[in-house]
Amino acid sequence: MNRLTSLYLDVVRLTAAMIVFLGHSSGQAFTGGLFWQLGTYLQTAVIMFFVLSGYVIAFVTDTKEKKLSDYSIARISRLLSVVIPALFITAICDYIGLQIDPSFYIDGPWGYPEGNQVLNYILSFFLIQNLHGLALNPGINGPFWSLSFEFAYYFIFAAALFLTGIKRFAIIVLALLISGPAIVALFPIWLMGYFLYFLHKSNKPFINQYLEIAISITCLLLLIFASPWVRDNFTFAFYGRYLIADYFEAIVFTLHLLFVPSLLIKLGHILEACSSFIRWTASLTFALYLFHRPLIQLFVLISPEEPSSWLTRAIVLLGTLAIIITLGRWSEKQKYTIKKLITPLFK
Repeated sequence: MNRLTSLYLDVVRLTAAMIVFLGHSSGQAFTGGLFWQLGTYLQTAVIMFFVLSGYVIAFVTDTKEKKLSDYSIARISRLLSVVIPALFITAICDYIGLQIDPSFYIDGPWGYPEGNQVLNYILSFFLIQNLHGLALNPGINGPFWSLSFEFAYYFIFAAALFLTGIKRFAIIVLALLISGPAIVALFPIWLMGYFLYFLHKSNKPFINQYLEIAISITCLLLLIFASPWVRDNFTFAFYGRYLIADYFEAIVFTLHLLFVPSLLIKLGHILEACSSFIRWTASLTFALYLFHRPLIQLFVLISPEEPSSWLTRAIVLLGTLAIIITLGRWSEKQKYTIKKLITPLFK
């Protein structure tokens, strides 16, 4: 993968995670509406993640993970290194928060799931809590919903790439049926990222360089300014997903990335100058996405002042980021430990 493209994808990945974090913390009950504008882009950020995920999987299977065992070990260790700490953080934060003010959870802005949470945590550990729209996410940690989608795409793709014959066909069909309509409906968006990688790999200009720059910038502006309008005006829902808006965002984002290498030729020196910081912060993206929600909820309760006060805002935002930086770095290192533990299972 081109170095400048890789750095830019890291910037985009971190930006999407920050949109989710700040968008979730923007509610009146959390920070008095600070950064409320970002709430419009929560689903947009997840669509961006799906495209990026397909791109990354194309890269790793093209360059490193050539066997099913290597692919499986890498994917499982990567997911569990953050999923397991996220489940613990959610359980601890939710338990403390429910003791302090149960109404803020049960009747709060997000709504705490009813009933015993044991099943939710078990299903979430295996990343199947949203198959067929089950919506059994762990506690208050709603962002877990997208992991069932990601895991399903990893599984279906592995069957398509590494298996052959009737076994490949049977497992793909079975996986699609088990995943459910919502997951299947967004699978082409993930595949956009997968095929985008190979378009980039060809390293050939498609059209005039300056036209590519113009298209890339135009698509980025459409993503920023047109996406909210599309989501507000095209509200046809398919199993809880607003597909018209989802596909609009996926297409313009993919086109932006397709032509962005031409733009990076002009602006790449900025990325190079910040490369160390970009790599370091981008490594926290997964932890930022999965850790933030229960931490926000708890820190609001701990603060002695109203959500709109700057003290509460500092506690919620800086406190959450401090824990994510600390535990996120630790979590990233655990993928190597998990890899060692599970490797014998695939030999």
